[in-house]
Amino acid sequence: MLLQISRRHKMCKSLPLVVLSGLVAVCVVGCREESVTQMASGNQGTVTLTFELELNRQVYEDSMWGDPPQLAIWLENEADGSIRMVQVTHRTAACDWEGKVECSVALPYWVAFYNRQTGTRGAPTWDNPAVDAITCATPRAGLTADVQVTRGTRWKYYVEVNASGDFNAAFPRFSQAGLSDRYGNGQPSLVYQGWIEATKGATSRPELLGRTDQYDPVDQLADDLQGITTAGELLGSMKVLCTGRSESPRHD
Repeated sequence: MLLQISRRHKMCKSLPLVVLSGLVAVCVVGCREESVTQMASGNQGTVTLTFELELNRQVYEDSMWGDPPQLAIWLENEADGSIRMVQVTHRTAACDWEGKVECSVALPYWVAFYNRQTGTRGAPTWDNPAVDAITCATPRAGLTADVQVTRGTRWKYYVEVNASGDFNAAFPRFSQAGLSDRYGNGQPSLVYQGWIEATKGATSRPELLGRTDQYDPVDQLADDLQGITTAGELLGSMKVLCTGRSESPRHD
């Protein structure tokens, strides 16, 4: 054994310095590549983003129809622009307006993002609804929704809300210009936006970004909020938090 060690020692001493340096470099590069591969493989796991929304019942109950609002929540990844749907109310998700006037302008901004994600055009239909995993019953008092995302990622999130039949002087059923609100939309949907990083303990509250249109299913927002009254009071409280609850690592 001592003889073998001695021979190996002599061999190492006899190797050119350049060769030894190359071996060290290969080892360092290999270790770095392995480390990067482990990071890219999703070893950081996932965490839960929780959305907590409260509704002001008095606001929608005082509208012409008295029905709870349509509501949607979704995410956009800061790094690559990918879209994640979190929750959308059933009537919009399945075009299920049984017993009511179909309201294709209820959540048009959400529809635009849904189309980008799914490669579709227009709102979901009865024959081609949104997947059940993101649909929910129309909330009456509030909504709590969870979504799993990769730990450490950063997301822009959106909340869109609309209560049909909440007409006012600025958004009447019949305008002075002779326009008729054929969908019974009233005040158009409002869109709120915020940012959150997927790290345990992070919290965020969205701010009002803009509104859509009373008559048409637009994919752009107007920042003119003049004339918006009760629609701005539909959501009494909104909060997003990262609970840190995790699942097995996966890619988003």
